[in-house]
Amino acid sequence: MKRCSIVYLFIFLAPLASAIPTLTLQHNEIQPGETIFATITTVGEFTKEISSSDIKFFEGRKEVFFESDITFHNSTFYIYIYTTREGNFTLEISNILYKESDELQSITLEQPMEIKNNYLIDEETNETRTEILSIKPGFIRATDEPRLKLINKGTSTLNITYLENETTLQPQESTEIEIQQEEIFSNLKISTYKEFLIPIIRPAPEDIIIPKVKHDLKHDPDLLLLELLTDEKSSAEITLFNFGDENITNIKLTSDISFLEIEEIKELEVRGVHNLSLTFSPKNPGHIQGKINITYTQYETEKNLSIPLSLFVLPTGSTEEDFQISDENCEDKGGAVCTLEEDCEGEATFTKGGDYCCLGICVLIETDKEGTGFGWLLGLVILTALGFGGYYLYKKQKSITPKKPEEQLKESSEKYSKRLTGGLQRS
Repeated sequence: MKRCSIVYLFIFLAPLASAIPTLTLQHNEIQPGETIFATITTVGEFTKEISSSDIKFFEGRKEVFFESDITFHNSTFYIYIYTTREGNFTLEISNILYKESDELQSITLEQPMEIKNNYLIDEETNETRTEILSIKPGFIRATDEPRLKLINKGTSTLNITYLENETTLQPQESTEIEIQQEEIFSNLKISTYKEFLIPIIRPAPEDIIIPKVKHDLKHDPDLLLLELLTDEKSSAEITLFNFGDENITNIKLTSDISFLEIEEIKELEVRGVHNLSLTFSPKNPGHIQGKINITYTQYETEKNLSIPLSLFVLPTGSTEEDFQISDENCEDKGGAVCTLEEDCEGEATFTKGGDYCCLGICVLIETDKEGTGFGWLLGLVILTALGFGGYYLYKKQKSITPKKPEEQLKESSEKYSKRLTGGLQRS
């Protein structure tokens, strides 16, 4: 019975698996000159083809270039990248569209890549050496020539095995191998100091069909990256495009960033373009990541779109140099990342990964408690002023209150008597 319950539980939970696409590197240790292999998969359904233009590389916040390519087969995207130098980089693949529970979703994937030489010590000479293999191209399609070029980019001799063949490459030596494989899809294994799996795809690209959906609201840029200063208002724009055949209506814009004000827009006409105005008023420094959520109606369907934001905030008076990101992480620099309830006393800087690293002390932000400080005195002054003001108005109001008829009659009689008396005296 217990075993049966576990089976039912598995069946119940299986549909709840997230369809968020996953980016996976074939190897985590990467050397300059090696070919990087990666895949993007989802348990859901891709709704847009990822192209080479969607793949970007960053060193810190500076975009850099690495040669790369991407292809699709059987619900998986295959990527290869040619590395050229050491450093800490980020692979970014933007605006990936997919379906989860029949709802269109969008995501931008980021993958840190630390590229550095793995130095070995030669036991005979006690000198350092490297083992690095470059493979070009990183996959073979039906339209490609079925050949791979292997290049020894290291300083050691490489012994290589593939398809029951063996070859040896001296440093900086290269060779070409021809692939004779008839399967629709396979991974060619090349074994040397590590194993490389190279996708061999036989169907022609035109036979590979990725389902399409109508998604007509686009935005530029894909990721809004800004440098801001505290206590200063800053403006930015995001351009919205309606590529559809119907107006976009019922537009609602929200954000999880509290100091962001977004211009209101209710409708975007067919083939229309709108520059959406944003105003930022940050109070505290740090690296804030969030998004703008857009819900709208088109083709009688409510749709959603998210625009990612990455904001680097420093205190007023900071210079452009202060926004530079260190190659070290916060722990290496002996600092700490303060929480939202804390403030940094002392120097702070941006470190690897975009963390705002406090090199001083994180202290709890003080807030005025009831009955402390000068708030009670100010309240007392206000209450006293209101009391005097109320009393003054009361007296003034009382002084102009209409007199009763008897009082008015008595006053008139007295005035009349005085006039008569005065008249007799004058005669």
